[in-house]
Amino acid sequence: MKEKNKRKEIIIIGVLVLLMIVIIVGTSYAAFRYGGVGETENSITSGAITMKYTETSNGITLNGALPTTDKTGTVRLTPGEHFDFNISSTITGNTNINYEISAKKEDGNTIDGKYIKLYLTKLNEDGTEEALMVPEVYSEETTSNNYTGRPANEMSLYTSSMNSSESNNYRLRMYVDESYNPQGDGGGLTFSVRINVYGQAGDKYVPLTTQEILEDNELQEETTNMFNYASNGGYLDMSSGSQSTNPEYVTNGLYSAEDEDGTSYYFRGNVDNNNVQFGEYASDYYVYQGRYDYYYQSLDSCTEYNGSSENCVRVKLASAGDKMYWKIIRVNGDGSLRLIYNGTSVNPDNSDLVDSFAVGYAQYNLERNDPKYSGYTYDNGVNSFIKKEVDTWYKNALGNTVYDSKVIGGRFCSDSSGYKLETDYGFPDLGDYTAFASYDRLGQSATSFAKPNSPILKCPSTTESYGGSYRLKAGLITADELVFAGENIGVETDSYLNPGSSNMWYWSMSPAGFSDGYAIVWVEFEFLYNDGVDSSGAVRPVINVTTDNGFPSGDGTASNPYVIE
Repeated sequence: MKEKNKRKEIIIIGVLVLLMIVIIVGTSYAAFRYGGVGETENSITSGAITMKYTETSNGITLNGALPTTDKTGTVRLTPGEHFDFNISSTITGNTNINYEISAKKEDGNTIDGKYIKLYLTKLNEDGTEEALMVPEVYSEETTSNNYTGRPANEMSLYTSSMNSSESNNYRLRMYVDESYNPQGDGGGLTFSVRINVYGQAGDKYVPLTTQEILEDNELQEETTNMFNYASNGGYLDMSSGSQSTNPEYVTNGLYSAEDEDGTSYYFRGNVDNNNVQFGEYASDYYVYQGRYDYYYQSLDSCTEYNGSSENCVRVKLASAGDKMYWKIIRVNGDGSLRLIYNGTSVNPDNSDLVDSFAVGYAQYNLERNDPKYSGYTYDNGVNSFIKKEVDTWYKNALGNTVYDSKVIGGRFCSDSSGYKLETDYGFPDLGDYTAFASYDRLGQSATSFAKPNSPILKCPSTTESYGGSYRLKAGLITADELVFAGENIGVETDSYLNPGSSNMWYWSMSPAGFSDGYAIVWVEFEFLYNDGVDSSGAVRPVINVTTDNGFPSGDGTASNPYVIE
């Protein structure tokens, strides 16, 4: 009897069937006319283009696989539980290849793909893995991709491009999601996929949304030391401890900087043409109000902080049909849009939670006495309190709706690099301040700008067991993005992110430092500063959205926001 029950619990995922070696060989010719001063006609002739996909000898064979969590499934390295392959190109001349890695389920599978998760990473030369997607259940695209050649009815795992000879190694994992209950399934279930790689030569794919934003905004040039100042020209004069203003450094508009995926276009200053309407609440949405008017996404999290469910009251945050509004932080280098939540109104007054840009008001972490609690995760993958709040909101508000298909597993950064003791580095009352690298990049007002502030969009690598680089469906803004947007330490400004005169200050996901027994994180409240992780602040989610259809309506203004359907 015990053996029979044991067999019922076994789920067999068959060997991952490897489809092919894809070779694209061709000759492409391109010519262009120089559009500036002069009459020279220039031409470029590209040579042979070769793209090759090869697999290693190991496939995925899970015998006796039971449901598992993402934390376990995304790190398994035992034989048969991961599949390594390589995509390389040989390109002579000025030519680009758009390519896509996809999965196609085989016939005869006996377990539903909605219980099977796939997870793709890139293998770096130092042996580390870079996540290219969040773990996702098997789900096929209903349309084809004309830029890469991927047909419809396959699951897209990753899309990129090559314009020079290169070789990249990838690793795929496949596992049974923890939501599956194996009891009574009869045993012997199988699920097999075929991994395909498609590629086509052509111009690098630029989404219509990016094209429209670039058409609607004149691209500005960064000026020397502009990040020493807020977008209204203000800066913190440490000699007097007060705000001063330099009118020459007023900066508003669309600018560019490099991120991991290419050129990113970010909005800065007092702009009002980066408004987006995307998503709506499918049903009435409730949060739980605890003591001191803090608001949590679940009764469990409210109870965890307040000690008893008796201290938690259910409060309606939004009504069914309420539309969600967002601000565009930037166009990412991969063409997706990075959006920060702006509430159920284009112009929230921030007088209380329901009328604000927030979905909750909670702590970043409940413990504070270790630098690790400044990480968005810590102890190699334990979720911070704030991450659990963001994840719960996304799952309940967007994750179970049709809008989820537009939200990609985007890059997020909790930069815990550069942790070191600085003497009298920070505001005067902090004394010795153990700072992270972000403080050195963004807090140079403390040194009377011995060197300029220098925000970045690339996530530095870290050796700490907390923080780091993530692929997530939802997260928080970074301190660097706040500075790019026009915020600055101790300076009241007028950027599109500034909540104005209200008590709705909100969290970033960037560690700032550790001082006097407090783990400290960057926050935004009329100006940029930092606070202890056990303080309470607004929860303002950030997502990354991709669409091939452009904006069907709107011009980005508050009166006529862009719409993503």
